[in-house]
Amino acid sequence: MVVALVLAAVLGQSPSKFRFVLYGDCRDGHTMHRKLVALILKQNPAFVIQTGDLVADGSNASQWKTYDDITLAMRQRVPLYPAPGNHDYGGSFYRDRINIPPQYGNAEHYFFNDGRWHFISLSVDLHMPYGPGTEQYNWLVADLKEAQAAKKDIAVFFHVPPYSIGGHGSDLKVRAALCPLFKKYGVSLVMNGHDHLYYRTIRDGITYVVSGGGGAPLYPALPGTGNIPGDKWLAANHIVVLDADGDHLHAVALKPDGSKFDTFDVNGHR
Repeated sequence: MVVALVLAAVLGQSPSKFRFVLYGDCRDGHTMHRKLVALILKQNPAFVIQTGDLVADGSNASQWKTYDDITLAMRQRVPLYPAPGNHDYGGSFYRDRINIPPQYGNAEHYFFNDGRWHFISLSVDLHMPYGPGTEQYNWLVADLKEAQAAKKDIAVFFHVPPYSIGGHGSDLKVRAALCPLFKKYGVSLVMNGHDHLYYRTIRDGITYVVSGGGGAPLYPALPGTGNIPGDKWLAANHIVVLDADGDHLHAVALKPDGSKFDTFDVNGHR
């Protein structure tokens, strides 16, 4: 029997110190995906975040079975929190793998808490509406207001990036619709996929990370990009390991062999 993705929101107060892992865009790069899952397990995270494109063809049942098989050991040990990517659509295979208590959202958008941090998953994936006036946008505004009032540190993850230097580049519609909200409500970290590389930048005091090196074919940087002082990028398969200590996150980006190629820190905006 296939073990479904069980997204059990964290109940009660968690310790202020915890570790989580970020990665995305595994698609049909199965050999690399297996290597990265093995590396993730070595990190002993409390949970894992995926930034979308879990499979190459969301309507293909056999691809979902392969995905389930590759991630089984990981999902048996820790919660896996995905956001949908544009390749994950087709039939109900993605939604069937998600179990969200209704008070935390639904398959398209949800939140969970750990320690001082409030995590929000969105469907920004070329399929679901997310702009002003949509159900998802209104839900996001209400949730951000509650998190800010509760003095939570906020991290958001979804598929299509507002800032990127990969083949798809920055999505200006996403940037116009969502980034003002992130600034207004004090979001500290935004995590995306879609472009198959690693990219990190700071805009308006917010750290944006593209983590799309989960196995899909890698993208080079677009010509003339990647030269903003302080930015970091690499066309490489990878995971990002983040350690929380109160309102502080320390992150290390790792290649499949476990070697480090970037480190950065994020402080909460409470």
